[in-house]
Amino acid sequence: MGNRDNYNNPYRIRNEQGQPEQRSSSRAPLDFAVHRICPACGKIIKMTHSFCKFCGTNISSISPIGRSDEVTKTLSDTAISDPNPDVRKSAVASIGEFGETDIIGLLSYILLNDPDESVRKEAACELGKLHHPYSLDVFAKALKDKSALVRKEAIEGLKNIKMMTKKRESLEEQDPPKAELREPVQKEPTPSEPDETMEEKTEIINETEKADDISDDEPLEEFDTEEKDFYEL
Repeated sequence: MGNRDNYNNPYRIRNEQGQPEQRSSSRAPLDFAVHRICPACGKIIKMTHSFCKFCGTNISSISPIGRSDEVTKTLSDTAISDPNPDVRKSAVASIGEFGETDIIGLLSYILLNDPDESVRKEAACELGKLHHPYSLDVFAKALKDKSALVRKEAIEGLKNIKMMTKKRESLEEQDPPKAELREPVQKEPTPSEPDETMEEKTEIINETEKADDISDDEPLEEFDTEEKDFYEL
């Protein structure tokens, strides 16, 4: 083996001198044409997956960034790959203003992985504005962030989710389902005939009844007469 003293490893030298490890902020862009980010845990998975293989969440209701418009995809690439934290922060703020659910996964990923606390804080802030229930676990993890600023934003995000959930429940209680409010359909009454026609019908019915009374009596008299003649013969 070679001489350890002559083995020049800058990474080892920095650590031996007690310097903290420097995480590079320059990363290869995520290929949104192939991958997506789970909005519930912030893990990278294939774009074709409807369930996250890491947390098992059904994410079929949220469209991946790869199917978004070009502006969203470009800003998303910048938010995770630009070497300048101020630029990444600005990109995060911009996509957060869109208010679209397809960026939840991206914001979750940045909140849990970006090396700069200001960028993570901005991601937590924008994620809290969306107050989606999928972000509960991500905010719970962010409560362990080394930065107090990020932890405070995570608390605010959890509060927003709680408040929005209560608001939805209150609205549902005030507005029952439409099916319950729907009144039974009543058939429209048949339009009545003119009064003159009804009077004519009444007269016809009365005349018919009188005729029936007369016809009922006459045959009896004829029958009795014929029967008498028969016996006389």
